[in-house]
Amino acid sequence: MAAIYSLFIINKSGGLIFYKDYGSAGRMDTNDSLRLASLWHSMHAISQQLSPTMGCSGIELLEADTFDLHCFQSLTGNSK
Repeated sequence: MAAIYSLFIINKSGGLIFYKDYGSAGRMDTNDSLRLASLWHSMHAISQQLSPTMGCSGIELLEADTFDLHCFQSLTGNSK
């Protein structure tokens, strides 16, 4: 079972709404957490636009040697 080290909630404009660190090692300061949230939002948005597949929802999972970074999108707040 995978552990959750951090939780970021980002709005659709890329602003960090909520950040909680659940791990004890490697805590990030406020600026680092803002940078990471902004970078992840930008990569996700760009991947949606560059995808050759119509209706692509962007990057859903980034796997690294020591962690996995998942993207879950809520359906709330969508207005058309």
